[in-house]
Amino acid sequence: MKTILSLLFIALSLFGRADLDEYAQKMGFERDYYTALAKAKKEHLPLMLTVTKAECPWCDRLEDRTLSDTTVHARLKKEVVVVLVYKNFDEGEYPADKFPAPFSPRTFFIDPATQNTLLIINGYVKPNGFLEKLDALKKLWTK
Repeated sequence: MKTILSLLFIALSLFGRADLDEYAQKMGFERDYYTALAKAKKEHLPLMLTVTKAECPWCDRLEDRTLSDTTVHARLKKEVVVVLVYKNFDEGEYPADKFPAPFSPRTFFIDPATQNTLLIINGYVKPNGFLEKLDALKKLWTK
């Protein structure tokens, strides 16, 4: 019985990861932190790292309502390089110790040259609030 439950959990977890992969591809976002970091350095743009978690309703809302909002999405494509990671699957594939996410979602805006955090958004934020954070980031980003 434990084996069956373990296999079921693994199968459901893999579907969650596939969902984020598909969403990132559809939106033009990165899924690999180091690829996104290199792209941000090359394009001289801040890196936006969003740490999500499988089976997280607030993460789903952030993706479905905020990041998918046409105004937010258009600004993201122009102003930052976006990378989405799963806290529970992608550990080891990004510097989780440098960007801790004790809850999800958590969004970090990062200077790619130093990997220092410029701004953090904790939790779900509606589109207008997210746009305000992008305005604040513009003031912090002087490169």
